Amino acid sequence: MLIFMIVLGSVSLPFSSQEGIQNPDLSVHELADRSTYVLGPGDIVTVVVEGGSSQILTSAGVSPWIECTVGGDGYLSVPGIGAVSVDGLTIDEGQQSLQRIASGYYPSIRVTLSLLEPRMLRASVGGMVNQPGTFVLTALDRVSDAVLIAGGISTYGSRRGTVYTDNGDILDVDLNIRPGSVSYVSDPFLTNNAGIIIDVCENPVYLLSTGNALETRELQPGENLESLMARMGGVTGNIDLLSSSIIRDETMINVWNQEAGFTDTELLPGDTIVFVSFRESITVGGAVSIPGLIPYSPENTVLDYIITAGGFESEASSRITVQRNGREAKLEGDVENAHLLPGDIVNVEYSWFNRNAAMISLITSAISIGLTIYAISN
Repeated sequence: MLIFMIVLGSVSLPFSSQEGIQNPDLSVHELADRSTYVLGPGDIVTVVVEGGSSQILTSAGVSPWIECTVGGDGYLSVPGIGAVSVDGLTIDEGQQSLQRIASGYYPSIRVTLSLLEPRMLRASVGGMVNQPGTFVLTALDRVSDAVLIAGGISTYGSRRGTVYTDNGDILDVDLNIRPGSVSYVSDPFLTNNAGIIIDVCENPVYLLSTGNALETRELQPGENLESLMARMGGVTGNIDLLSSSIIRDETMINVWNQEAGFTDTELLPGDTIVFVSFRESITVGGAVSIPGLIPYSPENTVLDYIITAGGFESEASSRITVQRNGREAKLEGDVENAHLLPGDIVNVEYSWFNRNAAMISLITSAISIGLTIYAISN
């Protein structure tokens, strides 16, 4: 089998499913989706009480802001209001139940229920992951978070698997990207003592990621390259599609055509997809403190790369050149504010006078001494 070096962007598994909700007047950070997060024993919540007679509420033990923990029996006990079962309810549903109880005692008050800290839980991850084991997570975490903590999917692992819950339910997992979105096809929330098994990749195509790490992807019937890339969430990096190819036995199939775009060739199990990448670094050299490679960023200017390389040395001149494909690049406007392309080489030239200041000083001193001796001798 032919082996090629490629740079391939992998689907990253997010650490958290938290969402931020912004109010133009007040910034609020809601830890969980109120309509989907299911409350359970161990959740720490806050109850905000508004309205009513403050004297009556105070005498009853009701505070404007109360922190409570859902008990092991699933009940939330709020001082001055009472206890309500919230186990298995969403945050919105729990708030409605609490409001009904509170309104029976204090008709004019309004209560708001919010999640302060999610409950902790344990989940076991096995199958085709790099570091199988049992891990402590939170009820905000999903299967993808547990897989990430378990070292990610291993070389021959599938993006599909199964979750076995404590109550006997069996849930499907599919960590392929849903085409046209940035979300996984099926990424359930974790439950306590859940067991996650990632399957072996069937009908694989082979990819090589950065550092020669082999990666596999599972084919769907009749799938072509464009469809596969959509399920991967796209390929990151600066990919040279014209130089990339599909290796099938001893045949090479170009993945891109200037007129037609992606090849519509159906992928077959055992194919090796080779993505050739452009260089993704900028080389900065010359009169800078830390010359070397700087990761490419399309937003950075020439000056940004120079600063990242430690800035100008004292011997630096005002001349900066950029080499591109072996030639000096013709950049529009001020060089320091120009944007670069991957693989460009930035050279900060030395000032001949500054670099040779010591030698010039020595020569000047020698001449001065010589003139002095000449004057004395005459």
